[in-house]
Parts: sequence; structure tokens; C-alpha cells
Amino acid sequence: MVHWTRIEARVGAGIPDLNGAMTDLEFWLELKVVKTVSFKTEGLWRPGQVAWQMKRAASTPDRIWNLVSYPAGQSVRLYRGDKVLDLNRGMDAVTDFETHLPPNWFAMLDFIRRRNDKT
Repeated sequence: MVHWTRIEARVGAGIPDLNGAMTDLEFWLELKVVKTVSFKTEGLWRPGQVAWQMKRAASTPDRIWNLVSYPAGQSVRLYRGDKVLDLNRGMDAVTDFETHLPPNWFAMLDFIRRRNDKT
């Protein structure tokens, strides 16, 4: 079970959209949607979002995530926060986790949990 907190944009520049808490684990999710037919992420993040993620991911890399919905590709992709700079520049980044629509949220949360069990 996850306790979710939705962060409002006016709270602070760059803070991700969602904070999730599971037993012994707290993590952050930035939510993005690719609206193009081909998968293009260039420019989806504001400079403050990139800066926040890069700074936070330097100390807690498996607790900052970007959840990128790609409706044209019928998928949802998850990327660690330390990949946000490459993603925002439109560069290829290895997807950490992918699920097809409808998303398998349980598998995604299990992936996040297992990544943090290693740290």
C-alpha cells in the first residue's frame, strides 16, 4: 500500500508532482505525457524541475523517478531522476521500467521497492 501526496505546483519550483510512501520507503514521481506520435521528451521539464531532480538524485538516485506516459505507443515508462537532463535534451535514455496500457501499477511499485532494497 502506498500513501500518496499530490504536490501543487505553487509549493516550490521543481518539486515533483507526487510523493509516495510505502513501509520504510519514500520516493518522488514527476508525471509527464509525450503528446507526439514518436517518443520525444525534449523540453518536457522546466529548468527548476531538472535542477531539483539532479541535485536530489545525486544523494538518493533510486528515490526520484519520472513517469512518462506515451499514449501513442500504448505504454508508460519509468526513468530514474538522474536521467532527466538527457531526457529533457531529447537524448536517448535507457528505460528503467516499462508497462503497456493499461499500466501494471503493482509491478511498477514492486520495481521501485526492489531498486531501493539494493541501496
